[in-house]
Amino acid sequence: MAKRLKFEELVGKEFRWPEPGDDPFEVDEDGKHAELADNDFTRFVLMFEGYRKSADVLVARALEDWNEADLLIYPILFLYRHALELNLKYIVNVYGHHVGVDPVWNSHDFNTLWNHFLKVLEGFGTDDPDRADQIVGGVIAQFGNVDPGSFSHRYPCDRFGNPIPLVQDKMNLETLKDVMDGVFGYFTGTDGYLDNLVNA
Repeated sequence: MAKRLKFEELVGKEFRWPEPGDDPFEVDEDGKHAELADNDFTRFVLMFEGYRKSADVLVARALEDWNEADLLIYPILFLYRHALELNLKYIVNVYGHHVGVDPVWNSHDFNTLWNHFLKVLEGFGTDDPDRADQIVGGVIAQFGNVDPGSFSHRYPCDRFGNPIPLVQDKMNLETLKDVMDGVFGYFTGTDGYLDNLVNA
């Protein structure tokens, strides 16, 4: 008996099975397709927005069907973390050269990225009357503590096969989403503010 039929018999449902000619990168010009930007700046923006929106969609799905929550929490946390990293790199790389701050491409470390980000803000002389910099810095530090190298929610073990310990074992997805909305709102506002200063 073919593997597919045996498997379907065991689990009690049909599965899409590989077929000759399968090509995941084939594009049917008449069908629906996504456009991948060839401009690196556009791609940068689409990436940080895309990772954040993907996490938001998964949170909504988990809240809609709580049976999915334990399955989706890992990509949710990874996607939010990566969106944070890309937002920091975006601000540093787009605005840093105006105030003598070098780009950072070779680090996932939030301490490094946050310090470069703060140097950019200091270089522009931005005020922080509502202490948003401090609040967002605290959220980013928490992500850095929970997942220092961007591995904790992608792999169960490190490169040597040792289990990666998790800092906490429960997450409130509504709180997570609410806090992240505030953080990403901060980055959007910072981008707009710095763009205004540069183009003034």
